[in-house]
Amino acid sequence: MSSLVLLIIFTQIRPSSLNVSFLLICNTYFTIIIFCFTLFDIGGHSLYGHINLSIVFAGQWCEIRAYFSHVCFCSYYYSFVLQAIFRLFRIVFYKKKILQSFHIFLIAIFMQWFLSFIFILPHIFLKDFQYQSIDYNCWISFKNIRGILLAILNIYVCPLLIIFIIYAYILKYIRQKINIQQKRRKANRRNIIILRRIIIILIFLIIIGIPTLIILLIYIITNYLIPFAYDIQTINISLGLVITSITLVFVTPRLRHMFRQNNLHICRKSIERTMTSSSQSRQLTDNV
Repeated sequence: MSSLVLLIIFTQIRPSSLNVSFLLICNTYFTIIIFCFTLFDIGGHSLYGHINLSIVFAGQWCEIRAYFSHVCFCSYYYSFVLQAIFRLFRIVFYKKKILQSFHIFLIAIFMQWFLSFIFILPHIFLKDFQYQSIDYNCWISFKNIRGILLAILNIYVCPLLIIFIIYAYILKYIRQKINIQQKRRKANRRNIIILRRIIIILIFLIIIGIPTLIILLIYIITNYLIPFAYDIQTINISLGLVITSITLVFVTPRLRHMFRQNNLHICRKSIERTMTSSSQSRQLTDNV
């Protein structure tokens, strides 16, 4: 789905018309694609391990793969932070055009990935990525309370908290600015509609982390780690990525319009091919 969206964007959008909003959407979809590759790798190792029970994937490469998958997960959440920051600059600081420039957010995307690598780096030094023989992959064990709480804080809590604070501030700002110009009022009204749609995305972002939190709470309270805890975590994240990649299309008007145009183009081509083949069949019949 994410690859399809990027393909449609790159084929239908001219480079000169690629604005910051589309840049950030492309960044999110690119992050999802990279993250999906890491999840496919995790799933492949797990499946191969369950088929060949004697095999062991422990080692430094296992830890590096776990590190990179957590970096992608972290970058995935912070890609939505960048979208929230763009909305903040566009609505609250709309007069400062430099804050909405293409180059500023190109740098911000680089910083998003750089900080994601930095945030997860302590887990490498602290040896938090441990080989889990039941899943044939390296994970931060649920029994490592310090490690998993640090990961939840960096990957899940901090970005969501930043997003909530930004959108709460935007809504407060719009409600306070009653006597604004008519032009800005219409623009803000459109942005409020977009913000309401983004709330749907935020709900899915929250849901992705709930199973991990439940598993952790069960272990802390009962000292019992439920079976297939890591498989549940992987499946839940995968479903979350699929749902958010689809939902992004519906909450982004221009992207939704592009999909409609693409579908109409496909239907038109299909009808033209059908009519052409029908015409050729009639000609053959007449000749006979």
